[in-house]
Amino acid sequence: MTTANIELTFEQLLAAVRKLSYMDKVRLWRTLGDEVDRDQIRRRAAEAVQAIWSANEGVNEDEVMADIDAALGEIRAENEARRS
Repeated sequence: MTTANIELTFEQLLAAVRKLSYMDKVRLWRTLGDEVDRDQIRRRAAEAVQAIWSANEGVNEDEVMADIDAALGEIRAENEARRS
């Protein structure tokens, strides 16, 4: 028996998985599901959300939206300038 070692980036692996049939994706999900600690993922996600809320305590939502609108305006202006 011959063994081959290959190295793939995550993007290459993901592209290969996306080419699998639906049933093969289900088999892969079931196989890997036992290796994933879903409670830990939920805890880490909750901690991240709490950290974001804590870091932004007292920030006015309207100010945040205004900053987002301004940033989007700058990005759009840069994209238009590149196209011209």
